[in-house]
Amino acid sequence: MKNFKEWISERVAKSTTKSFLPISTRVKLHQPFYGLSDEHFLKAKIADEGDVDGILQIERLCYNGLTPWNRTAVLHEIRYNKNAFYIVIYDDDKPVAFVGAWFVTQEAHITNIATIPAYEKKGIATYLLKEIIRLAQEEGIEKVTLEVRVSNDTAQSLYRTLGFEEGRVKKGYYARDHEDALEMVRPLADPTEESIYEE
Repeated sequence: MKNFKEWISERVAKSTTKSFLPISTRVKLHQPFYGLSDEHFLKAKIADEGDVDGILQIERLCYNGLTPWNRTAVLHEIRYNKNAFYIVIYDDDKPVAFVGAWFVTQEAHITNIATIPAYEKKGIATYLLKEIIRLAQEEGIEKVTLEVRVSNDTAQSLYRTLGFEEGRVKKGYYARDHEDALEMVRPLADPTEESIYEE
């Protein structure tokens, strides 16, 4: 959490705010659902305070009962951080995946992304990442960034297929076990020159 606080503090200090409206109220999903290959549809939405417990439930299922971002942190992000938003995916009323991001100045930073084990390999993470990329481009942002564990080859492979490039290694980045993180960056085209998404 400390690393994220440092990241946001640096950028807010430089920020010339595009709008006083919270990013969560400005961004709109391309569509409010995600279709699986069997024609079953999952619900997609921008998270509000009522989704906090669902986000924590996803974390517990993905991180051996732990919540790297606890209830206080997630609630603060949704309630008070004007630069932050989450997208949550539900199967009926069951929360199955989410992504969190900060949009500050010319950078969109993915803070966390998780899909519960039973719903992995269904393209959900790809969908969430593409939504962040699309929304960042619509906001006129220059790049999307994230950190990933150096040992997480599967996630790194996914990020590369979506155009993310390797950056620097951040030593001892993860608080619990001090594993190094690989920074990855996805440059964005100028939306006035190119739009890769349909309206």
